[in-house]
Amino acid sequence: MLEDLKAVDSAKLAPEGGSTIRALSRIGYDLSAALADLIDNSIDAGAGRAEITIYRSDDEVTSVTIADDGRGMSDAELRIGMQFAGRTDHNPRDLGAFGMGMKSASFSQCETLTVISRKGGATAAARWSVEQIGKDWTCEILEGSASEAEFRKLCIPAKRPVTGTIVVWDRLTRLAVGGGDDDLDVFLANEVAKIESHLGLVFHRFLSAGSLILTVMVKHERRSLALPRTIKPRDPFDYPRSGAIGWPQTLTTELPGVGALEMEAHIWPTGSLGEGYLLGAKSGLQWQGFYFYRNNRIIQAGGWNGVVRNDQDYDLALARVSIELPPGGLEMNVQKSALQVTAAQEQAFLAARGDGVTFDDYLNAAREASAAARRANKTPKNIPLVPGQGLPVTVRRAAQKILAASGPQQDLDFVWQVLDEQEVFRLDLVETRVLLNKDYRRAILGDAPASAADAPIVKMLLFLLFKDDFERLRFSSKRNAYLEACNALLLEAIGV
Repeated sequence: MLEDLKAVDSAKLAPEGGSTIRALSRIGYDLSAALADLIDNSIDAGAGRAEITIYRSDDEVTSVTIADDGRGMSDAELRIGMQFAGRTDHNPRDLGAFGMGMKSASFSQCETLTVISRKGGATAAARWSVEQIGKDWTCEILEGSASEAEFRKLCIPAKRPVTGTIVVWDRLTRLAVGGGDDDLDVFLANEVAKIESHLGLVFHRFLSAGSLILTVMVKHERRSLALPRTIKPRDPFDYPRSGAIGWPQTLTTELPGVGALEMEAHIWPTGSLGEGYLLGAKSGLQWQGFYFYRNNRIIQAGGWNGVVRNDQDYDLALARVSIELPPGGLEMNVQKSALQVTAAQEQAFLAARGDGVTFDDYLNAAREASAAARRANKTPKNIPLVPGQGLPVTVRRAAQKILAASGPQQDLDFVWQVLDEQEVFRLDLVETRVLLNKDYRRAILGDAPASAADAPIVKMLLFLLFKDDFERLRFSSKRNAYLEACNALLLEAIGV
């Protein structure tokens, strides 16, 4: 476009350290995803075991360590590993991708990163801090004998000569809690559960094969006893039987920029409540969609990447598709938690087909399995629907008296949630709820305060308009078009 513009000079413009670290700290990692990025390095180093230790005092989390029994790094290798976006030659089977994982993951959680590694009988150690990066990008190389002592104190116990790597996070930035008596205990219990759930899913193939043992523990700085918890695999395709006859099936497609790609299309059985289906959540709804694997590690768990419009479609709650990415396949984000799919690739996924079946046939089979489950568990039609949570108690009681007298009844609840921007509301047939888009809450409320029972007139009108829809098992295309038209008109009314 601007080929005719000629250069008259050039200049090296190094990044400003403080701004770089602030950007890395906001890159989007949560604790579990950051830990997963470091476990990738352990696996690439041939580790058979990795231990996560969260250190605490009476009042706060003080540091986090990740230790493994891999090959370790020499001093020269450690210097390359500590370089931001360093030029490392990754094997196509490695889990590392950008040369940024350890640094970006670490500085999303802390302000000081120390790495101690032992290889060939020698210990190497280096440290980054936000101050040194902000000052002149100087990485500190640490004294050998003291680093050796710390390594032996923190490493995974072994009978053979010890090799491995320990990553230490100090001056933590994302793990602060309130000052209540039980706040820290509750926080740590929740975080450990999230870590177990996330790592058990992301690395389930390694854990199931026995090639990797992962543990996590919380250790008080003034107490010697701490019991590690072994992380168990959570296989999102570990179901006892298929939810539909003829499935799973292999579908293939030609993906632009990638080439031939196989997709294993699965349908879970209805009524599933096991770990493999729930994956640590209260329902399996959020786990539908594509599961992209790269070298046996999950890169993305669920979601349709625009191929199906709604990532939480109740009719597709049983649908999961396993895809093994080839080396140099689809682009992933830095956190290795999602794939970046182009519009042309979306169309290619839709065009996938197998032995006499198409991707659309698969989606229809999954929808029919969900519909069959709702038919089996459907509330009898003679039980009236009444306004439930989300409306004032006095309004609910009056409505119940008018609509159900003193007989049996079923509540229709109202919940504010983040929805697609083109939706003001959504009907949740499975949970018997009307979902309202919280992004438009202020526009709907005007000057009225937000509360658990706000917007009663809007909610009651939606109840009266759509209560009969909750006797349907699914929406017809005509009814879907009507619901879209209602949303479009409401968007115009609120001025979006």
